[in-house]
Amino acid sequence: MTSVSSIPSWNPSPYRAVSAAANRTDTVPSPAPTPSAIVAFGGPPAVSSLVPSPRVWESPSRDGVSEKMTNNFASRTFGGRFGGLGASLLEQIKGGVRNVSQAVQQAPPRMEPNTYSEIGALPPASLHGNGEDRVTLSITTKSGVEVKLSLDSQDDGLAVRMSTSGELSEAEADALGGMADAFQEAIDGMAKGQPKIKLSGLMQFDQDVLASVNLHAEVKVRTEPQSTQTLDFQADSAQRKVSFSGVAGSLDVKVDASQLHAMGSKERQAKAMNSYIKQIDQAASRGHGDAGLMSMFKDAFTAMHSNAPLPPAGTSLPEDGKWRLAAEDRAMLTGLPDFAASVSQTVKFSNPMRSSERDGFQYELSQKTSVAGASQDDRTLRQQQQSKLSASFHQTLIPGLPLRLTDQVESQNYTYHQIEDTASSDAQMAYKDGKLVKASLQQEASQSTHIMKYVLAKVESDVTTPTNHSLLRDLVGVLGPYKTDELGMTPEKKAEQRAQLLQTLGDEVLLQSYPGQTISLWQADVLPEEDEAAAA
Repeated sequence: MTSVSSIPSWNPSPYRAVSAAANRTDTVPSPAPTPSAIVAFGGPPAVSSLVPSPRVWESPSRDGVSEKMTNNFASRTFGGRFGGLGASLLEQIKGGVRNVSQAVQQAPPRMEPNTYSEIGALPPASLHGNGEDRVTLSITTKSGVEVKLSLDSQDDGLAVRMSTSGELSEAEADALGGMADAFQEAIDGMAKGQPKIKLSGLMQFDQDVLASVNLHAEVKVRTEPQSTQTLDFQADSAQRKVSFSGVAGSLDVKVDASQLHAMGSKERQAKAMNSYIKQIDQAASRGHGDAGLMSMFKDAFTAMHSNAPLPPAGTSLPEDGKWRLAAEDRAMLTGLPDFAASVSQTVKFSNPMRSSERDGFQYELSQKTSVAGASQDDRTLRQQQQSKLSASFHQTLIPGLPLRLTDQVESQNYTYHQIEDTASSDAQMAYKDGKLVKASLQQEASQSTHIMKYVLAKVESDVTTPTNHSLLRDLVGVLGPYKTDELGMTPEKKAEQRAQLLQTLGDEVLLQSYPGQTISLWQADVLPEEDEAAAA
């Protein structure tokens, strides 16, 4: 006969590991299992010896980091596990702590009591560097001391580690500890459902004390299918770069901060930055770029240009082996360090009836400056700016009505857009025997929009609309030292007029991807002149 009996209560015996490495009781007790039923065949009721699994610790230390790990362990998300943990780890440097290694692991449940009396059976230290979610930060001081931090998390464990390669001065410890909030901000940005690149804080590192900052983060996206989002960041006195890869797409920004001679004032840099951000917004609107990915791209682009060193003022010597630049030279430059930036959206094939049609977005933006010559009086200067957009997308014929393309003819009512845009700006100057002999500005911009309209899966129209703009200016007469309209002017008035002319020229040399056109974010997909061509 089969009898069924239930366990009347659950009262596990207290557990304490005897190993020195885990000789403590967790502050957050493991939840008690729900009472269960035991089915016995041909005998008296049986009671299971199932014991709640303990948490096994690498070290018995009870510091603030361990407490934070205890509080975070119940969470299963990247943000919950690492919430406040990066800042807590780095802040300890101010208190004199230089090396930390701690890990906690949830032992799997077993049917026999005292299974985990020996900690060596499940070493939590093995978690270091092996987490499904991980963050590493490496900072090198000007004196050569390297500080490394790592955070690792997986379903059953959490680990942190900090190591210092040498002695830190008080100034170095303060500079490192002062980056705690910035480190945590970068972690929290990656923890969001829509990731954010939050690196502006890390970019503010004290360049008089610290030589370089490197960050790497990996987040496992627990969806079907699973994927990984990664972030890599590096900054030192010569370069800054960041790359991101995730579900929405990828981006890459590299900035050359070594050419101090070609960099302008903070005001000049801010104006150029605003101009470039405008170019990015226009491209995002034209090509229907993913809003979240483009926001990350702008954040990365802005962060990599922040805290840029300024050229030494009042020096009469060549800088970094380059020739000094006059005010006229600087007026022909953006004032920003050179860079190369790109963003690429994950390609989607949203129309099952036409696999050749895809939804994608690729955008590139760059600046390159060269200064050369045999001497200060025989020097050349050139700065090139370029942008390129390639995009394609589907759009509904009825505004406000979602587009749902299937393999049914009735769903095939849409327009398919293909965008190809390029723009460039080329500023050049040359001196011979100290005299300006060449000063030119050449700018070009072209756009091509190909629109195919389908009604019930049949092509109703197929229109390609190209637009082109070009500008070539000879600026020798404008920048030359002598002008007839300055006759009779006081020196003060001449200086004022000269400053105004150079400021105006500085605005005009900035890249113009869509000259004379206003493109509001998420406006109609085609420009007014393209609408007219399509209607024709």
